[in-house]
Amino acid sequence: MYEETPNIFLDKVVDKIKIERKKRNISQLKLSNILDFNSPNYVAKIETRKHNVTYNLVHLCKIAKAFDMEVVDLLPKL
Repeated sequence: MYEETPNIFLDKVVDKIKIERKKRNISQLKLSNILDFNSPNYVAKIETRKHNVTYNLVHLCKIAKAFDMEVVDLLPKL
């Protein structure tokens, strides 16, 4: 389904992580720190989807661990 529209898939992953981040009252800076960045700019760029950056698999693993979730829970349902 998403093979032909990977950007839609990535948008849904970003949206899911943003929702989970806000549920947990985690700032962009805190999430950046979880991902080993010192500035919230990286997460802000991902969340706005304007700079062609996105989370990678290592990021998803770190986020899932920090959020006490499984990586699969961060992916959109098919």
